[in-house]
Amino acid sequence: LAQVFLLKLPGATVVASVQFLAVPAMMNDIKGAMGDAKAGLTDAATDAAKKVIEEELAEKAPESLKPLFPCCGGPVGTMDRCICMVQEDQREQVKSAIEKYRSL
Repeated sequence: LAQVFLLKLPGATVVASVQFLAVPAMMNDIKGAMGDAKAGLTDAATDAAKKVIEEELAEKAPESLKPLFPCCGGPVGTMDRCICMVQEDQREQVKSAIEKYRSL
């Protein structure tokens, strides 16, 4: 959108002024869309990282814990609640994976 101002001065002199009103609004829309796209990419990357951690914990989970996944919030929640069931040599890896998952 543009606003045009015409001013007729004595002696047939015409002064024109054009102001483009839509450019700042369009730039804000473009910046907003770019921000949304970045947020979408970040969300997708976060979701992918969470899925990888969930799969990793599901593989490391003892067979006796796997039936508890649906009622304890998936592999992450189950392993967090039942960390004592994890083999000692894997316990630190599981704890760090849970912390990383929660920080995402």
